[in-house]
Amino acid sequence: MPRNNLCENCCKDNMHDVMSETRTTRLGSALWRKKPMHETGGTETRKIVDCDVHPLIKSVDALSPYLPSRWREHFVPRSIGQSSSNGFVFARARDRYPHPNTTYRLDALPPNGGPAGSDPEFVLSDLIEPHGITTALLLPQEHYGVVRFSSAEAAAVFERANNEYLIDQWLAVDNRFALALTVSEHDPVAAAQSIRDLGQREGVVGVQLLINKTMLGSRLFDPIYAAAQDMGLAIVSHQNGSEGCYSFAQGPAGGAPRFYGERHSVLPQVGAANVVDMIMSGVFERFPELRVVMVEWGFSWLGALMSRADHLWMKNRSAAPHLKHAPSEYVVKHFKFATQPLDEASGSKEFEAMFGIPELNKMLVFSSDYPHYDTDAPDVILGKIPEPMKDAVYWQNALDAFGSKIFRN
Repeated sequence: MPRNNLCENCCKDNMHDVMSETRTTRLGSALWRKKPMHETGGTETRKIVDCDVHPLIKSVDALSPYLPSRWREHFVPRSIGQSSSNGFVFARARDRYPHPNTTYRLDALPPNGGPAGSDPEFVLSDLIEPHGITTALLLPQEHYGVVRFSSAEAAAVFERANNEYLIDQWLAVDNRFALALTVSEHDPVAAAQSIRDLGQREGVVGVQLLINKTMLGSRLFDPIYAAAQDMGLAIVSHQNGSEGCYSFAQGPAGGAPRFYGERHSVLPQVGAANVVDMIMSGVFERFPELRVVMVEWGFSWLGALMSRADHLWMKNRSAAPHLKHAPSEYVVKHFKFATQPLDEASGSKEFEAMFGIPELNKMLVFSSDYPHYDTDAPDVILGKIPEPMKDAVYWQNALDAFGSKIFRN
């Protein structure tokens, strides 16, 4: 597939200069268009589940048919200058941390116009078909600005409309698309009702839960967890761009970072803290069938976290009164962790250590983060996975998390 001229332009600016040589290699169009590396040695090919693909709406006007009439004027801009060239809400906090590049790959812009990730047909030809993706899990990005809404009712209305739009306009296009319905903590009761109303629709496999200040172990989320468990849907936790940026959002240890690079480096702390909080707060005793997929929070910190939590639990079990088992057992049973962004390693020993985390083969799933600027090309990243883990990372762990509904063909 020929390289888009927009990528030529992107290469002329500083987009690739701010990335490591390895990251640039991942993004280079020649490698991005390579033949997929999912052959098993014979004529059979492996399934590949990409657990992080971000769709966007071309314009908030597209949501009009899904909005109650009294809310259309609230959301749909009518005045000149109110429209957005990148959908309705911007997922990154450019006001706090100037991003080194555009947040999306310039060669992922649809040729027919609209923001990157807004054309399902182009996503098929740009990502899914070149790399033999069996299922692309859609994690709607439009919602990431909803965490900043002050009105719980407005948040629920927008989330419901966006979810219904994606069911109709994306899942109906191709069976290789699957969707995680997106809800927030604004109104857990309304979120739970939306999950129950839409959770049985074909192609819906999970619930993307966006967080503000409240840690995921809070009983505030119990209606959402109950609905997800009842409907057989996994919870998906993904950064929403507000963490570490605003007073209402969770932040890393030490407070608000001063620079983008600082924030990007320490953000996995937020994910790690929520993993521990869910376990220590007894979420999985209350919801023993619940599965959680942590996307874009990293995973290389898992070994130290599980070891430390287990040690402290063994020394003082009364400090974790909800737990019937060692913390690491809950991690392995209930959590999956996505590969992107895969930590850069300087040599084989570092890779061996990273992939040597106990029982990581049961917890790791592949994700590309398409169409963001730091997209991890499947052929490059999956090529780094140790051979004994490949089937698990390619598709088996995703099947364990989402169930057979992750495959629609």
